[in-house]
Amino acid sequence: MLNAIVFVCGGALMALEMVAARVLAPALGNSIFVWGSVISSVMVALSLGYWLGGHLADRFGASKTLAPVIAAGGLLTCLAPVVASFALPWAANLGPRAGSLAASALIFFAPSLFMAMVTPLGLRLASSKGMAHIGRTSGRLSSISTAGSIVGTLATSFWLIPLLSLEPLVVAIGFTLFGVAFAALLLPLLYAPHEQPEDASAGRLRTAAHIDRFSTAVALALIVAGLSTGAWVLWKVAPAPAVNSFGETVLFRQDTQYHRITVTQKGTIRALRFDATRQSAIDLSDGLTSGVRYPDYMQLSLALKPDAKRVLVLGLGGGAITKRFWHDYPQVSVDSVEIDPAVVEVAKKYFGLPVDTRSRVYAQDARRFVQTATGTWDIVVMDAYYADALPFHLTTQEFFRETKARMAPDGVVAYNVISALEGDQSKLFRSMYKTAGSVWRHLWVFRVNVGQDDDPTLRRNVIVLATDSDVPGTELLARIRWRVGGRVQVAGFADMANDLYTTAVDTADVPIMTDAYAPTDSLISVD
Repeated sequence: MLNAIVFVCGGALMALEMVAARVLAPALGNSIFVWGSVISSVMVALSLGYWLGGHLADRFGASKTLAPVIAAGGLLTCLAPVVASFALPWAANLGPRAGSLAASALIFFAPSLFMAMVTPLGLRLASSKGMAHIGRTSGRLSSISTAGSIVGTLATSFWLIPLLSLEPLVVAIGFTLFGVAFAALLLPLLYAPHEQPEDASAGRLRTAAHIDRFSTAVALALIVAGLSTGAWVLWKVAPAPAVNSFGETVLFRQDTQYHRITVTQKGTIRALRFDATRQSAIDLSDGLTSGVRYPDYMQLSLALKPDAKRVLVLGLGGGAITKRFWHDYPQVSVDSVEIDPAVVEVAKKYFGLPVDTRSRVYAQDARRFVQTATGTWDIVVMDAYYADALPFHLTTQEFFRETKARMAPDGVVAYNVISALEGDQSKLFRSMYKTAGSVWRHLWVFRVNVGQDDDPTLRRNVIVLATDSDVPGTELLARIRWRVGGRVQVAGFADMANDLYTTAVDTADVPIMTDAYAPTDSLISVD
């Protein structure tokens, strides 16, 4: 029984750690700062938990304290979603580094601490039957705990997150610990006689009996409180709200291995959110007009490649870019690549993504697709970058070179990056500009909606066009103003000529990003 208890508790701890980063993502993103904070909080909890567990075992006896400790860990685990609802809005204001550390500590440190205490308590319990094989015994329990951690990690990351969603999964971990705690109540029957010294007095035995009854009562009380808390979380916290904090009606919500996907609607605008970030929006009155402005700017690529026949879109979202190219240009075929299969299904069901001989969709990592593709494209649209995190392997010089190898000689890459153009918050844009400039000869930068705010030090959507095509600037602007011979139908396209950024980009203090060195999270961070 002890082996099973140690195994399950090891799995529960790692399952909670895997879930923790996803719990923080809606408020703090999915950056390396989040993962570093979660891992650090758990490691500190492990260190302190091992120390406290050892002292507790020697002071009160392992068989008497193991059940209350596990039950307390279960209760604190069930409370984690409640703590998160209060802690995350506050922590988000502290920035990506301090906020991630504060949130992970407040939400996950305490339950991890109690789960960490299980291992030294288990070792003390196993050693109570004799010290002749203590090395073998400690090695066995450590191995069993590690095996449980491996199972918990794989099961949670591969299957449980999309199967149960986040809050139900956290509660399920807590309920599992309650079952283990209940089983641990039987341990005094198996180990207590071995924990008592042979010359124990009657008074000491009575005291031990009182401690047994007290620890049993505490464990049962914690289990009852935890079950009640978990039930309340499942009833009140876990269900998707009918209306979100933006006043939008929630139509769909699902947790996947990559995001919490939410589909919302307000009036005729239907939106797709990844965690807290709005990725796509479509006006249902025509099914084509984007409720987010930057996808329209991707059609600027046609001004550099008017005869384009094949377009590759890396990053699907709600399919606004794909749908517009497919609808407006019957001679153009569009291939779309999206790493999350759930996003593909959402785009089809809720946003009318077309799938036919001219619009094919691949559920695959964008870089892997580029590496294994055999065709060539005239235009490549990069729309896999988020405001709070970037897949770094899609920003490097090596990736840009691989992309260029899949393009026509005069092809165009168009990518969207959220960054300032100048000042302290511009390092991401300037580093990506420098990286793209090391692969293509000509770069064109357009500021989205510059007419609303012309301050170059503020973060905004920035569209960069990269090409080897020798199109003069005057010709490019003329094509934009004449809507590429009248073919481009998106509203306000001609005015995008006014959004061209003509200031020289200073790249002296930023790196060319490579597979070996791409500090995207640090370049995004502004705290």
